[in-house]
Amino acid sequence: MWLIMKVFLLQILAFLLFGGGIHCQASTRRLTFVVKEASYTRLCSTKNILTVNGQFPGPTIYAKKGETIIVDVYNRGKKISPFTGMG
Repeated sequence: MWLIMKVFLLQILAFLLFGGGIHCQASTRRLTFVVKEASYTRLCSTKNILTVNGQFPGPTIYAKKGETIIVDVYNRGKKISPFTGMG
């Protein structure tokens, strides 16, 4: 009985070591941001602000080490607006 268990565990170990385990591979994600103006009312005062996908501040991008992020930005505002990434 012990011999069968040892052989079984050895087969599992060999499977995991020689290509049967989980492989780490860098992935690529593509995000689309649409920048447009939206009315914003605060304390009885309304003004236009730039939003990204309807959010202000814009969405947070979470990435893992080695991951490639491609961001397509479409400016639907009336003015040219610089788009900067921080982090």
